[in-house]
Formats: sequence, C-alpha cells, structure tokens
Amino acid sequence: MLIKKIDNLLEELVQIWLQTNKEAHFFISEEYWNQNIAFVKQVLPEAMIFCEGEQPIKGFLGIIEGHIEGLFVRKEFQHSGVGTSLVKEAKEYFDTLSLCVYQKNTNAVAFYQKMGFVIQKKQVEQQTGEIEYCMIWTK
Repeated sequence: MLIKKIDNLLEELVQIWLQTNKEAHFFISEEYWNQNIAFVKQVLPEAMIFCEGEQPIKGFLGIIEGHIEGLFVRKEFQHSGVGTSLVKEAKEYFDTLSLCVYQKNTNAVAFYQKMGFVIQKKQVEQQTGEIEYCMIWTK
C-alpha cells in the first residue's frame, strides 16, 4: 500500500532499513550504515513509500522521482513475495523505474532482473568504493 505520511512509521522503517542493509551488504562495514541513520531519517519523508504489512511492517520500498532508493524486507519475510508485491505496486505508478544495486548483492541483482530490470551501466559508488549496477525498467 502507498503510504502518504510516514511520521508515525519513521522509526520502524529506519530499523528495517538498517537491519536489512547490514544483512544484505556484508561487504560494507556496519559503521557505514550506522553513520547514515540521520540522513535516512531526513530523506525518507521525501520519498514515495510503499509498505507491505502492518504491525510489524514486513517491508517497504522508497522511490524519489522514479528512482527506487531502496527495497527493504525484514529477514523473516524475505522470499515470501513481499518484495515482488512492492515492486509490482510501484510499477502501477510509473512508466519507467531506475535503481542502483551493489554488484556483490547477487540476490538483489537476480531479483531485479527477474522483475524485468536491465543493467544499463556499471559504476563505482563513491561513498563505499563498491561496484554497483544501474538498472532500469520500462513499461
């Protein structure tokens, strides 16, 4: 479901963001994610947020100007269709979606390819020095 106001959900969303990033990105130090909590709290309210589930939220997807900033699903709900459902819902609102995903996050790369995204380019993400793929989906 598309969430219009996330004020009362912000802390829960940040915790899902933090835990999911630490688990999925074993190749990036936990300190990097901890240092970005304040930034995430600042930008999440600016994003279009799609959530799955209530109490607890199973997962969420954030989009800014057609760019998927992130898809985060609690570990216990991964591989249960939550991510697929969120991406499908987002596709109803946009003709084109883009995203960047770390090359080493092979599960995410495969998931997005299965969802119809194609790799447009490969680049080095400046803050982490990790290679990432920029992907796009078009209706």
